[in-house]
Amino acid sequence: MRHDEENRLFAYQAKKVFRDVEVEPMLQELNGEVMDYKSANILPEARSDIRIRGFWTRKENAFFDFRIFYPFASSYLSKSPEALYQSVAKTKKREYQQRIQDVEAGSFTPMVMSTSGGMGTEMSMAVKHLAKKLSEKKKEPYPEVIGLLRCRLAFAMLRSTIVCLRGSRSLKPRNFDLSEEDVLDMPASIVAQEARLSV
Repeated sequence: MRHDEENRLFAYQAKKVFRDVEVEPMLQELNGEVMDYKSANILPEARSDIRIRGFWTRKENAFFDFRIFYPFASSYLSKSPEALYQSVAKTKKREYQQRIQDVEAGSFTPMVMSTSGGMGTEMSMAVKHLAKKLSEKKKEPYPEVIGLLRCRLAFAMLRSTIVCLRGSRSLKPRNFDLSEEDVLDMPASIVAQEARLSV
């Protein structure tokens, strides 16, 4: 529940610049491959959160898996924020990276975000890369595009956290159709101008 809106938002934005984007793709079943880590996901119905063809390298599938964590949990208090992001990313890599590289012949990026709004190194790089592509396609200034994308991800994460804390009045989850237009999807320059006017 905590990461569904973020991964669909990322996929929706990626769909604007990449042709082949899939949410929750099934991973190919293992055929005798042995994983190095016991925590590796070897289930036949294993899925990643997002697959994007050509994200990092032309024609190569890039797989992304989101993880949102609460940095103020008592078990995390002894670790620095940097160590926390690295630890959570390492856990995700042990779970998916070898299988995706060996079986899918793709790349894996752990999308780690904290409930306080911070991002891990790999997620930050992926968001910057996507913002650059969106900026080039829309012919909009990169600082405004990256600022808006980060803001939308932070608000999506905040909504998810609030639902986790106090529940939801609606029983129907919000589904994202990657083919339909977002009515709130305005040019970054207009959103930035509106924000300056309202301050």
